[in-house]
This record gives sequence, structure tokens and C-alpha cells, in this order.
Amino acid sequence: MVTSLSLAISYPTLAAAPHMFVNAYKNVLSIAVATEYSFPEADKVKEFLKDPSKFAVAAVAAPAAASGAAPAAAKEEEKKPEPEEESDEEMGF
Repeated sequence: MVTSLSLAISYPTLAAAPHMFVNAYKNVLSIAVATEYSFPEADKVKEFLKDPSKFAVAAVAAPAAASGAAPAAAKEEEKKPEPEEESDEEMGF
């Protein structure tokens, strides 16, 4: 409640400060994307907006590389046959 009230009236409090900084960063970033102004973080966002498909491959590869054994476990789980579940249609009526 304190955070939302502080943000609504633009009064800085300890609870609202992180939100204020993030909102300010979003505003600066949107100005940089709309204009020719640039800084390193804005360059990353501009590159993403030009071709998002390049980042989709990196986003999928990163968690798989970080987990190590998880892909092997996932493959083993896929190989196990799933038991057939009873259908809801035959409820004894």
C-alpha cells in the first residue's frame, strides 16, 4: 500500500525507490530506442528489436547448457511409457 501510494503521488520512500529507478530506466531506454542516442544497454535492446530470432536460440541454449544433466534426464523421462489413464466418460453411469 505504501509503495503504490508513494508511486502515485511521486513521493520517494524506501519501498518505492526501486520501482522509481526501474521506471526511470525504462523511460531513458525508450527515448534511446526512438532516437539516435545510444549507450551499451540501449544497443542490446536495439539489436534485439531489429532481429529477435537471434536471441531466441540463445535463450533456449543457455538453460540447457547450464543444467548439464537435465537434458539426459528429460530424454529418459520421454522414453518411459505412460500408463493409460481411465477416461472420464466411463464413470459407472
